[in-house]
Amino acid sequence: MPDLKAYWRKLRSRYWLALGSDLMLLMMVMWAVHAWQVRDLPLGEASPATILPLLADGMSSRAVEPGAVGVVYFFAPWCAICKHSIANLDQQVEDGSIAWATAIALDFADESEVAEFVAVTGITLPVLLGSGQTAADWGIQAFPTYFAIDENGNIDSRSVGYSTSLGIRLRAWLAR
Repeated sequence: MPDLKAYWRKLRSRYWLALGSDLMLLMMVMWAVHAWQVRDLPLGEASPATILPLLADGMSSRAVEPGAVGVVYFFAPWCAICKHSIANLDQQVEDGSIAWATAIALDFADESEVAEFVAVTGITLPVLLGSGQTAADWGIQAFPTYFAIDENGNIDSRSVGYSTSLGIRLRAWLAR
């Protein structure tokens, strides 16, 4: 044991070595948490054929637009993280960094709750009204959940939790 203590003290006494080992440990923990969060989400397969009513007018719309890379975003109106992260996705579509994105509301009491979420966030994305079956089809267990969809309609990547504009753009870019 004395050798282990001496090694630890030596490691911690060197600033850059200590910082590098701390960063490596932090990245490994973050990767492990992410891997656990997305463990049951589909990947590398065709996205589920999802046609749902639009919030605005009740007409039906497809969740995925094959032919271009896009993002399907699942949210719950009560989700605080969703309220902050959906703007990042909306901005990427407005800037043209992503060809299309669809937001799908889940776990809501009624349409007015979803409409209030849209009003508060100010998003311009099409919002579809999902159901428990929608959540089951996509494997959704937490909010927000993102899926980057390639031009063939296949799920290229998936993520759970807050994502920055850069993170969303990078996922879409990698799906090309």
